[in-house]
Amino acid sequence: MVGIDRSTPKDERIMAAAEQVFSHKGYKQATLDEIIKIADTGKGTVYKYYKNKEKLFYSLVLRKNTPFLEKLKSIAEQNCSIEKKLQDYFVQLIEFMRKNAVIWQVLLFEMSGTGSGWQLVHKKDDKDQFEVKVTWGDGPTESEVEVVRSYYEIIHSEIAVLQSILEEAVNEGFLKPIRDIHTLTGSLFFGIIMMVFHSANPNAAAEEVAASIIDRFMNGHKA
Repeated sequence: MVGIDRSTPKDERIMAAAEQVFSHKGYKQATLDEIIKIADTGKGTVYKYYKNKEKLFYSLVLRKNTPFLEKLKSIAEQNCSIEKKLQDYFVQLIEFMRKNAVIWQVLLFEMSGTGSGWQLVHKKDDKDQFEVKVTWGDGPTESEVEVVRSYYEIIHSEIAVLQSILEEAVNEGFLKPIRDIHTLTGSLFFGIIMMVFHSANPNAAAEEVAASIIDRFMNGHKA
C-alpha cells in the first residue's frame, strides 16, 4: 500500500486510502488508524467526515455505486430492443465488477453474515423486505442490522434495474412468463458477478461475455 499525494483534497485522500486498506485487509481487519496513516490526515478529519469505520466503508461503496446505478437506469430507459438493453446491462455489470471486484467481494462477504451467526433474508410473503435469521449466538444488535441492511439496499438497487428489464421483456412477449421473476433475477445477477470474480479468462471482452450470457441463460426463457 502506498501513500497519497497531499495535494489531493482530504475527502478524496480518505476514500483512496480506505479503498486500499479494505481491499488488502477486508472489512474486519481494516482499521481507521491505518487508513488515516495512508491518507496522511488527522484522525479528527476522518471522524468529521465519516464518524466510524462502518460509515466510511458504506460511503466508499455508495460513491462507487451511485454513477454505476445511474448508468444501469439509463440503459433500462433506452428506446431500443430488449436484447440490446440486456446486452448493455450485462456489459456494464461485468466491467464494473471487474474494476471493483475486491471491494464488492468484501461487501458481499459482510452481507452474507459469515462467521457472525446471523444473516438478513427476504421475507417469504414480501421479498422487498428482510428479516433476521439467527443460526447461532445471540443475534445482531439493531445497529448491526441497519449496517447490513444498507448494504443490501445497494445491491438490491442494481438488481431492481435488471428485474425491470426482464419484466418489460415478459410484457412485450420477448420472454415467456416467469413465475418468480424476483428469484430468477437475483440468481442471474449473482451468477454473473460470481463468474466475473472467478473467471478463468478475465481478459475476455465484456461484450463477448455478455452475448454468451444472453445465449446461455436467456434463450431458454424466450417466448
